[in-house]
Amino acid sequence: MRIAATTRRGGVEDTITPQFGRAVTFTIVDYDGEIKDVEIVENTAASQPSGAGIAASQILVDRRVEAILTGNVGPKAMNVLKSAGIGIFRADGLKVGEAIERFMNGELEEIASPSRGMGGGKGRGTGEMGQGRKGGGRWR
Repeated sequence: MRIAATTRRGGVEDTITPQFGRAVTFTIVDYDGEIKDVEIVENTAASQPSGAGIAASQILVDRRVEAILTGNVGPKAMNVLKSAGIGIFRADGLKVGEAIERFMNGELEEIASPSRGMGGGKGRGTGEMGQGRKGGGRWR
């Protein structure tokens, strides 16, 4: 099974990051009862001004990943991943190796609904909808 995790540096000792589309690297592990191979892939989508989640999803689809271990996934990225049959599981804060063991034991929560990201929340104090980062939108 090919399992990807969102990481900063990459590798099985790295900690899984909470963000998906803007993760610095993906650690992709071939697992067959034990870790067989580890590939660290730079997330070239992370620096895109928009559409990072969709582009990051495509990186993993192209590498035939079957599950992703992360924290938050936006709605467009989730659509791409789900359409490709890739399972998405909450594991942010865990080391990659530990998260894989928990995943294989069925101990990780599947992420069933997307996070809203920075721009969708209400602006601070006004009750008006935020305008992305400039409008003070926050995570919901």
